Amino acid sequence: MKKVIIIGGGFAGLTASAELLSAGFHVTLIEQRRFLGGRAYSFFDKKAGIELDNGQHILMGCYEKTFRFLKKIGVADKLYIQKNLCVDFADNRGGTYRLDCLPLPAPLHILSGILRFKALSLTDRLRILNIARGVLGGSLTNSSGNCSVAEWLAGLGQSEQSRDALWDIITLATMNEDPDRASAAIFKTVLRKAFFTGRKGSRIVLPAVPLSRLYVDAAETYLKQYGGDIQKGCLASEILIKNCKVSGIRLRDGRIVRGDYYMSAVPYHSLQRLLDAVIPAPASAWVNSAGIHGLDSLKSSPIISIHLLFDKPITRYPFVAAINSPIQWVFNKEMIYSDNAYKGLVSLVISGAHHYVDWTSDKLIAMSLSELRRMLPLADSAKLLYSKVIKERAATFSPLPGVEKYRPDQKTPIKNLFLAGDWTDTGLPATIEGAVISGLKCAKAIVSI
Repeated sequence: MKKVIIIGGGFAGLTASAELLSAGFHVTLIEQRRFLGGRAYSFFDKKAGIELDNGQHILMGCYEKTFRFLKKIGVADKLYIQKNLCVDFADNRGGTYRLDCLPLPAPLHILSGILRFKALSLTDRLRILNIARGVLGGSLTNSSGNCSVAEWLAGLGQSEQSRDALWDIITLATMNEDPDRASAAIFKTVLRKAFFTGRKGSRIVLPAVPLSRLYVDAAETYLKQYGGDIQKGCLASEILIKNCKVSGIRLRDGRIVRGDYYMSAVPYHSLQRLLDAVIPAPASAWVNSAGIHGLDSLKSSPIISIHLLFDKPITRYPFVAAINSPIQWVFNKEMIYSDNAYKGLVSLVISGAHHYVDWTSDKLIAMSLSELRRMLPLADSAKLLYSKVIKERAATFSPLPGVEKYRPDQKTPIKNLFLAGDWTDTGLPATIEGAVISGLKCAKAIVSI
């Protein structure tokens, strides 16, 4: 039986492990922390007395590979799934608006929602029709060889008001980067996949339980049932390479783990650390059939999650998109989980949080309360009982224009080493779906050898 060593227990590593075990391989999964989940997990907060996510994750109906993985490990029923795309918006003057799409074939469904979206003037709603032309065709280049989302939107006649009320919120949610910095090419792929391939693809899907209860526990059970070896609390310190092949993984405690094939499913900066000792300078740069890939050319983008527990609910919506606010989303955990234990808990998200990541927790909480009280009238009379700020400084890679040339393929010039992670060449931004796709591609590459 061929043996595969996988470093990293997030969505990419767990997906690949499940696929390879099903295909008859022996899998050893190495995770440096004492729990699995990568950058998507939950933990029990003793002060709050409830389980909190390290960050809120939004899925979409087009996440076909993610749903396949969740079905494989038996948890597809633990999701909050909309029948049709419907998003409630609130502005900082207390106004509320609804983007409510009719059950029509794509892209007519999104058109029905946009034309009735009263946060925008009728002129701006009609101008949004230009986006269809931009998604289905049109140039994405400028003098620098690519363009940002902001440049692309301006070229399609989108006003500042439409950006504030819609496009900036969508960009930050899907790309974790400011529209002035994010790649229009990748954003175009996101829009096509979500809104132009099928009505169900645009539905918002959320975990209906804390993240570890959604997939981490079930994935670990699945791997063990199929004979997988999970080694938690083990830090991989070096990838050993000899004659252009990996000969083993050295762990921090000095042990060497050996197999036939090896897969890295860790963030690019962690892989860079593993490779720097064995690949000559410039560190972590190599050449394969797709060209030169330099891990040191990738940049990170932060996310801030803020959990606020009030003495009573502050919104009647399951989630709210915020217009003209540093906060992009407010999630009502009681409604999403259908669990009274989470009564009064909201989770806020600040994506692409470059300007806020150095703020103190107290300052972030004060800002959040001020924003909520302007947007949601019920927040005025609610008492804050507990708060928790979680900063992920290197949450995702930054999808800057031209970043694609730095995203490596799953296969590498090192014959038995494969790469997974949402930062690899998936065609998508850093999403759960991208991570799952990368794991599947790695598993397929190994099985086909």
